[in-house]
Amino acid sequence: MVVKVDTNGDGLIDFEEFCILCKAIGVRDQGGDGEKEGQQDGGEGDLKEAFDVFDKDKDGLISVEELGLMLCSLGLKEGGRVEDCKEMIRKVDMDGDGMVNFDEFKRMMMRGGSKLVSVF
Repeated sequence: MVVKVDTNGDGLIDFEEFCILCKAIGVRDQGGDGEKEGQQDGGEGDLKEAFDVFDKDKDGLISVEELGLMLCSLGLKEGGRVEDCKEMIRKVDMDGDGMVNFDEFKRMMMRGGSKLVSVF
């Protein structure tokens, strides 16, 4: 899994690469009539759904701890290293609060979405 997602070849999964992976495996169309929330709002509903997977305490922010738990649940060693998680968050944390809010998450996913094809 790491080899497929590690687009920059550094042997690690950075936050952007991780989010691409989550987008690929975590947010799938459930079928239906095309009127799902994610389809009406240009995909924002799907992004919110993916964001909510990380936001365990539902406070509207992804903390270092929440990111670490998600990485660990996927079997990624970076989840056990607080500094790695902090660095991943620093890369997308525009307001400097040490956490990722939905707007930051959405901006990061929109930037990295084009790499999605390289995951599978």
